[in-house]
Amino acid sequence: MGAPYHSDPVRGTLRQTKSSAGTAGLTEDTRVPWRVQGAVYGAGLFANSSLQLYNVIVPLWAVLLQPTPFMLGLAIGARQFLPMLFSIHGGALMDRLGTRRVMLVCAVISLATPPLYVLLPGMWALIALQLVSGFVVIMVWVGAQSMIGEVMRGEPAYAGRLSFATRIGVFAGPPLVGLAWDLAGPWGAFGFMTFWALGSLASTLALPSPDGDGGEAADAPRPRTRLRELLPNIADYIAAAKLLAVPAIALVVSVSVMRHAGVAVQGSFYVVWVNQMGVTGTAIGTLFSVTGACGGLAALFLGRLARVVPDFWLLVLSVAGCIVTICATPLLGTYLALVAMIGLRGVFTGIAQSMEISLMARSTGRRDQGKGAALRITAGRVAAFFLPVLMGGVVELFGLETSFYVTGAVLLAVLAVIAWRTYGPVQRARAEAAKGGPTSPAAS
Repeated sequence: MGAPYHSDPVRGTLRQTKSSAGTAGLTEDTRVPWRVQGAVYGAGLFANSSLQLYNVIVPLWAVLLQPTPFMLGLAIGARQFLPMLFSIHGGALMDRLGTRRVMLVCAVISLATPPLYVLLPGMWALIALQLVSGFVVIMVWVGAQSMIGEVMRGEPAYAGRLSFATRIGVFAGPPLVGLAWDLAGPWGAFGFMTFWALGSLASTLALPSPDGDGGEAADAPRPRTRLRELLPNIADYIAAAKLLAVPAIALVVSVSVMRHAGVAVQGSFYVVWVNQMGVTGTAIGTLFSVTGACGGLAALFLGRLARVVPDFWLLVLSVAGCIVTICATPLLGTYLALVAMIGLRGVFTGIAQSMEISLMARSTGRRDQGKGAALRITAGRVAAFFLPVLMGGVVELFGLETSFYVTGAVLLAVLAVIAWRTYGPVQRARAEAAKGGPTSPAAS
């Protein structure tokens, strides 16, 4: 039986507790008001799903500008570039200046950018807006994850609800923004994105302030922020890298790369293969909606699963399920089989993402919540950026069908090595935390 693990504020490790084991509900509900939970879930819903919404309308807008194929790819990929480089910097700013403050600034910028897409009709302006918008939206999502640790103690049930909220956005948002484009063109679609960003800002405003009653500790008044504090600092990246000395954090970051590798396959060669089967664009979009719906429902049961299945194996096995269900696609010959498999993948993805958020929050010290969440985001962005390129090389060598099997075998082999190398250290860290052992090197 696997009881939940909560963060040790001194050691930055996990300790086992029976606080919620054997209970149908969460006693933490009485300490974290639903208005605070709703604000966190709302910020996550609107921020996390924005990427999918922009992925619908930015290509449509870019085509109207008549770019070269290279410039089109550059404009679409630009959204991932700054988050890959500076998510850790943004997380460090949250730890240093306050999560809510940084989220508010980013939410305001994300609200101002959508109309500029139409007001500045040029490819270089589009690329610049993609860079800025992609970064500030990701920072709001990083902040929502940080709040799971800061306000909600990293409880798996709360992380599951956050994951469920994001799935609502991913399920409902793309069809709505597509409808806005069909009915009112670019102004309607980007106007809808302004409305969507307003949801992020309203949710962030509802978050507890550092001296509020939402569960954050009151700190001494912060000195005035200096310009140099806002600039990237190599020390922040070193501090984030040191978090990997905590075995549970190293596990989360490593498996996050594996899970995002599967996401990259689904967003690239999966679509190509399914389209070659004769599946229409609308039916392909339905497959993605099924993924989001099943993932959201599965995430709601994470709290109960975490009381039954040990955290380590729940995370590793769910990521393995994510890999198998996407890389087995060529074995499926009917659309119903595709729906069933992608729904199962959604279940594994909802559990895996929620466990990553929860474990990262519970194994990261209070002052490192932003860096911890950003470290996980950065790992995922690196995988999403490079894996389609690598798989493209595999396709060139072996063909499209075989590339699914080769990619799946490699990812599963790497995941097995990760599990083998981290299981012992994670268990020893938990045992030391339970006995009051030596301080983790990442806990400072």
